[in-house]
Amino acid sequence: MNRFTLLIKAILLDREAFRTLAESPKTNRIGMLLVVLLGAAYGLFSVQANNAYVSSFESPLLRDFVVPVIFIIFGIITIILTRFAFTLLLWAGARGFGGAGLLRVQYRLSIIILVPSFLAMPTLIGMQAGYPISAIHHALLAAGIAWMYVLGVRAMEATQSFRGFRSYGSVLAIFIFFACIYYLVIPPAS
Repeated sequence: MNRFTLLIKAILLDREAFRTLAESPKTNRIGMLLVVLLGAAYGLFSVQANNAYVSSFESPLLRDFVVPVIFIIFGIITIILTRFAFTLLLWAGARGFGGAGLLRVQYRLSIIILVPSFLAMPTLIGMQAGYPISAIHHALLAAGIAWMYVLGVRAMEATQSFRGFRSYGSVLAIFIFFACIYYLVIPPAS
């Protein structure tokens, strides 16, 4: 089966697709593509949120090319670091609840679990920039986080053979810890 078809099935919560992607080294290529796409989206959302700063440059080259590219590069770096941190948290959650927790498997699946963060990015960036947040933003944030949570549960079920409390509990512990780190690193706008 095509890797992109498997990716779509995994994003739509198919356990067998998660298992197949976790076992295949070719998943790393798709992962890097997703890192670039999510990082570019994060960078573009950041450019939009900091439009006043980007527009303040007098040189058209800086304003229209260099500064947005810098934001996109830092967006990609942010997603790489987030993937690394999330991989370690998946490993810790798996090991903490009695699973094998193989890092290479968690690394392959971590970016797939982060794909729905695309829904939450505008809200998180807007909150950090101090923009007013509407009900639609809150709904997108909740949908993105809930989708990521369920993807994490499916990944634990597919790779660690967790069921019930162990799968939901391990991912809940991961998300609580991740939220604490996020709050410490990026405090809310004053």
